[in-house]
Amino acid sequence: MRNLGPTLALAAVLAACASERKDGDESPPAAPTAPEPISSAEPSVPVPAVRPTAGEDRVYAKARFVWIYPEPDANLEWIGYLRTAGSAPLKNTTKRFGPGCTGPFYELVPSGFVCLDGKRATLDPMEAEASVLAPYIARTDSPWPYRYGESLGLVRYRDLPSPEIQARNESDILLQFARIERARRGKVADALLGVDLDLPVLGAPPLPLLVQAIHEPRAEVPRRSSVAYTSEARHGDRGFLLGSDFSWIAKDRVKPYPRSTFHGVELGRDQRLPLAFFRGSARPKYRRAEDGRFQPTAETFPRLGHVALTGEVLEQDGERYLVTWEPGLFVMERDAVVPAPGSPPPGSGITSRWIEVSIRGGWMLAMEGSVPVYATLISAGRGGGPVEGRPTVDTASTPYGSFTINTKLVTATMDTASDVVHSDVPWVQNFTGPYSLHSATWHDDWGDPASGGCVNLSPIDARWVFDFSEPKLPEGWHAVRRIAGEASTVVVLHP
Repeated sequence: MRNLGPTLALAAVLAACASERKDGDESPPAAPTAPEPISSAEPSVPVPAVRPTAGEDRVYAKARFVWIYPEPDANLEWIGYLRTAGSAPLKNTTKRFGPGCTGPFYELVPSGFVCLDGKRATLDPMEAEASVLAPYIARTDSPWPYRYGESLGLVRYRDLPSPEIQARNESDILLQFARIERARRGKVADALLGVDLDLPVLGAPPLPLLVQAIHEPRAEVPRRSSVAYTSEARHGDRGFLLGSDFSWIAKDRVKPYPRSTFHGVELGRDQRLPLAFFRGSARPKYRRAEDGRFQPTAETFPRLGHVALTGEVLEQDGERYLVTWEPGLFVMERDAVVPAPGSPPPGSGITSRWIEVSIRGGWMLAMEGSVPVYATLISAGRGGGPVEGRPTVDTASTPYGSFTINTKLVTATMDTASDVVHSDVPWVQNFTGPYSLHSATWHDDWGDPASGGCVNLSPIDARWVFDFSEPKLPEGWHAVRRIAGEASTVVVLHP
């Protein structure tokens, strides 16, 4: 395949499908108590996601996108890329020469070639872009590759700005400083609710001078957008956050997102279907009264909790009640989300991995042949399924059908139908057009429609599914594309 341009090809993958937060939206609900929690503690000092082995030959990325090609030919379609300061092991140190590269190509593990033209990549781990920036790259060992927050309307600065530059770029800066001063005296304005106004203790790390192309192309980040960052620093009397693109943003212009601790259930010997999840709100537990009738109790199943079912269903006055494994305890069927697997896609083998998503049901199953191995809640498009005669993008709907995962990205920046931008959305798995399975850090509405058309997963679930599916992401790569003929996980979406 001939390439129309790597950046253009990538843009097709990152088209608008993310959910948006609307004006007046409340903060995400408190995390549920039923699912097992995961630690959300931040390390005091960032650490590299990949620690190279001593003496190992690696290539280090100096540019925002270091494209990986199937052969030593930069005119071919890319099959993956490295991200700034990321690194990947070399298969060997043999130099190969080919079109589109003024220097040699080197082959990566397990395959693919990177051009070393002296500008975009290096074999020297001590070059500043590799050594100094390494602690601030995406953490692939965490459901949250970066820290995330909501933009309250901010400007990205290439370098830490002087007071004069801040005043020139932030028209309301005097008003903002006045709000901050009042908030520190205990009078917090609505505009600063949820904002961490503590001044960082440490100053900025000595970062190298970076070329403009490493940074996000958008200098201004609209309100309600998401920003990704790694650490913070004090600059004068103001705190700044180091963005995922190594730009600086004012800390007082960001409202950190609470981390969702929700995750699904790994199925096996200890957990199996059927089971019921509870979305939207806590739901009453039912027991039978002395006359045999079902009555709600004062106890509830927590929002986003789950309970194991026997599969038996009882009816009373037109309502259906599901029997749980806890003696005498029942669930009203319309209070529950009960994932139920369908038939494997045609042509799949007995152990083939595939993913089933119910758009209206709000659930997902990861399958190995006919065996479900993971169950969880998802958030599909706000418009539900496709509307006849209208593009799904226009109706914020999620398409129906059977698709294969074609591109996987550790993080990707996504536009929405409005001017809202979500920076470095984690664990993106594109399956058709602009539609992907991906994490959503900005909401906790699992089971309910919330996206612009993609399938939103909790961060913990998104990381699990990313590791489960094909194609696999090679070590150090930030993105991988399916090569024709190679294994790829099927995604089946239905009502």
